Amino acid sequence: MNNNFDIKKLENWIGKKEIVKDILTPNLEQKFRATLDIKVGDPKIGDIASSGIHWAIAPPITRTSELGNDSHAARGSFLPPVSLPRRMWAGCQTTFFSNFYIGDEVIRESSIFDVVLKKGKTGKLCFVKVKHEFYVKNNKILEEFQDIVYREINQNETNFKIEFPFKKGDLEEEIFTHPTLLFRYSAITFNGHRIHYDFEYCKKEEKYRDLVFHGPLQATFLLRTSERLADRKAKKFVHLGVAPVFANENLKIKVKQSNTKEIISFTSTKSSGVTMKGITNF
Repeated sequence: MNNNFDIKKLENWIGKKEIVKDILTPNLEQKFRATLDIKVGDPKIGDIASSGIHWAIAPPITRTSELGNDSHAARGSFLPPVSLPRRMWAGCQTTFFSNFYIGDEVIRESSIFDVVLKKGKTGKLCFVKVKHEFYVKNNKILEEFQDIVYREINQNETNFKIEFPFKKGDLEEEIFTHPTLLFRYSAITFNGHRIHYDFEYCKKEEKYRDLVFHGPLQATFLLRTSERLADRKAKKFVHLGVAPVFANENLKIKVKQSNTKEIISFTSTKSSGVTMKGITNF
């Protein structure tokens, strides 16, 4: 893939819009709970939906013939045609105005907010910021700025490990990143990206050592664990990916109350150190 590209051409995508509609069904809520190993129960119309489910609502719907080699929508449609081979979730800044409820008819309005080229420790990086707005009956329920990073493949990458900034959290969890968890999350989010389920592609084409754990799934665990500690719903959640998480690892989650209105959170693995940082405001 040609990594020499014209940033001015990519900036032409700024302002491009996409609108997707969806219904938050009881079935989706059950599948979401089952994927996260939560008691499935019998959600009813009108019940408050689970935190983090918005990343599974109104995904882009792309025909198979219109997918790129990585099985995302081919570059150059809604997202700009960045030629760097790796495409990853870098983080989000999410503001919650209200709850989603089972049965909601949701409209997600998305637009390309910015495109920036940077030089990182592993080579060229291109950041695409996407603004998502979720509406129910013309009321804005959620607003999010999502950062997508495109990067080069560097066969001689050095793993810059960051350790937890504190030894013990106020609440800690650990999950095993079983490949089935990745597959199920891909299914409920209609995410065709092959790095999450196609081991041969993952290893041979993008040179990862194993399947890559989803960024929004990692963020979901941070958000939900923070809400458990606070015993209330978040008003704002900001998270940043630091290092990739792979299948067949133990993912540690630690959250700590920094003040009455804020909780800081981190995930880590033995091989990578800290992999994601989060701040949740209440």
